[in-house]
Amino acid sequence: MAVWTIAAEEGAGGARVAAELAAAAGVPLFDRERLGDLAHALRVDAPDLAGLEERVGGRATAFLLSIAMLGPAAEEAFSEFELRQTLPELARAVLKDAAHSPCVLLVVTAAAALRDHPSAVHVRLRASLEWRIASYAREHLLDRAAAEHAVKHDDHVKRTWVKTLYDADIDDERLYSLVLDASRFSVERLVAILLAAG
Repeated sequence: MAVWTIAAEEGAGGARVAAELAAAAGVPLFDRERLGDLAHALRVDAPDLAGLEERVGGRATAFLLSIAMLGPAAEEAFSEFELRQTLPELARAVLKDAAHSPCVLLVVTAAAALRDHPSAVHVRLRASLEWRIASYAREHLLDRAAAEHAVKHDDHVKRTWVKTLYDADIDDERLYSLVLDASRFSVERLVAILLAAG
């Protein structure tokens, strides 16, 4: 049986597909929260994953960090710099530990971190921006403008996060075994496709 990694665009239904796939395959689902628990079990000083993508990603934060290292917050800035240096290996270790047996990994960096995993099926769930905005608005009961802002912001954060951690392009289809348009299939059909691929 396989290890499935799912990198879903916001609004493409990744959480639901991952949960239903894990249930159908009878394997555990590792999402951000569960991987955070695993990180702390592997390394007591592991960072809290809440907001980590926002904190680490982006050129502006890297620039501000370099400025802070010269000022009164130098010690805190140096700790943040060390975190940026060790984070990719910690993430790889956590993902490899989770992927030692069949599971579903709902984490955007998994395809880049586990490129060479022998039984991994790396999946990218996509859809058009308009479809994702409408889906996000329905799911979160938001107006279109708020949903568009949230979806575009999440796209930017995920793109930057994968680039920062693994110098990889999240939209590079060579990272994935399957790239599926979530707007063209029901969740049940997506799960059936992923089960067949595993």
